[in-house]
Amino acid sequence: MRSSTRSTVFLAVFAAAVLTGATVMAAPITLPVSPLFVQYTNNEQFSVSNSIFSTDASTGAVTKEGNWGVLQISSIVKGTALNPKGSDIQGGGANVFTDGGAGGPQITGIFYGTNINSANGSSAVGGKIDLYWRDVGTANTGADLVAGFDPARRLNQKTYTGYAEPLNPSFIFLAQLVYGPGCDSGGVNHVCTGVAPATADGTAKSYQSVNLAAGGVWATQLDTNFFTLDANGNPLFPAADVRTDSNFTRNGAGAWDTDGIGPLSGCPAPIGGVPQPCDIIGLRSNDPVRALVTPEPATLTLFGLGLLGAGFMRRRKQK
Repeated sequence: MRSSTRSTVFLAVFAAAVLTGATVMAAPITLPVSPLFVQYTNNEQFSVSNSIFSTDASTGAVTKEGNWGVLQISSIVKGTALNPKGSDIQGGGANVFTDGGAGGPQITGIFYGTNINSANGSSAVGGKIDLYWRDVGTANTGADLVAGFDPARRLNQKTYTGYAEPLNPSFIFLAQLVYGPGCDSGGVNHVCTGVAPATADGTAKSYQSVNLAAGGVWATQLDTNFFTLDANGNPLFPAADVRTDSNFTRNGAGAWDTDGIGPLSGCPAPIGGVPQPCDIIGLRSNDPVRALVTPEPATLTLFGLGLLGAGFMRRRKQK
């Protein structure tokens, strides 16, 4: 067999292997081409007055936000896209990933930079989510919820040791998701909830899109613009890549209070029913997240090369 023919056959076989799900890397996992339903748990802090301060990871400048937290993905399963198209995804399919626990593979992250824009905290704007893979993880949101927020672990706005460490080579960056419109039909708010987080349990709705400029192993696969309808079923522009419902509660999260919230001692009294600075409270939440995954560009290229090679071989046989 000639060298050129051997190369063509190799490309065809390699492309077929990719399409059938064969992988050459143990980690991070390769996402299947499918609608996905993702479950993860959060430990977070909330301040209706945006009184959570940190520092910018690049400049060291002081940052100010109303909501941030760490996350740990517990499972990813295949889902089914619901009608109308572009509205939502339900779970119930084959398992894709299960958290390996401390010492096993984990997907963790941090969300940050969200600012509350309503007096009672029922809506917010802005924010990002950074996702990471670790072959040998150490995260445990349950244990860390009980242990409490540790300011020594939040080295800057986008770093909390054990969950998001951009400078640690054992943390493989997967993608950055940026909050955008979709939680209502006004196009202004990026996070919407029917209740004030400091007063009752509730669900916060939000939509995110991949920031391709930030890079990441999963970035191009998650960049689908699948969600073309907002939470109310109205057209969403621009379309979003990810839909999230965050079911939050104060129960069990008191160790993440840092300044307390009146009537705890040391805090000023509310003015007009609005908590004043010194209102940073802890929350825990679990988020069903939905996303559609497309083939990676490299996979599509290999598929094209495989088809080209197969066509070349057929022409040679016909001669």
